[in-house]
Amino acid sequence: MIVVLMGLSGSGKSFLADILHEEFGFEWLRSDKLRKEMAGMEAGEKLKVGYGEGIYKPEWTKKVYEELLRRAEIVVKEKRDVVIDATFLEEWQRRMVKERFPKALFLLAWAEEEEILRRLRERKDISDADVEIYKKQKIKFKPPDYAIPINTQKNREELKAVLKELLLQHGWKGTQET
Repeated sequence: MIVVLMGLSGSGKSFLADILHEEFGFEWLRSDKLRKEMAGMEAGEKLKVGYGEGIYKPEWTKKVYEELLRRAEIVVKEKRDVVIDATFLEEWQRRMVKERFPKALFLLAWAEEEEILRRLRERKDISDADVEIYKKQKIKFKPPDYAIPINTQKNREELKAVLKELLLQHGWKGTQET
């Protein structure tokens, strides 16, 4: 099964991806980690550039998404579940997934803005996104109607239950004890 976790920076995508990885055995492909790997950086290394600049330029982003999907194809061929964790701000990015994986389950991580801003200010994570990046993303992002929204302002156990129910509804057979 392929799960696409999308949403604005600070919305809780990686929290949900971690649950899918740790609790349900999904392989976790994370754009933040892959982008830095492709740039020859350490995952925890911080890079302060403006929105859409440096390794965040559109041509870089296209390469990152192509590599995410290439790696997802490998995982699927091995008959394993995979979660792709990236913003997917633009429809062309989502279309890339739908063309390769028509049955992908798109989940939209969201939280109240006050919570997102708090998370971004307190973030100790590999992501370089901050409040300014979030504000620019928010202007650009139009969530698709086919993505199932998940409020990430719940605790881990509540979110685990929500995710399990969604996975089962969408044909997941389960590969680990949950």
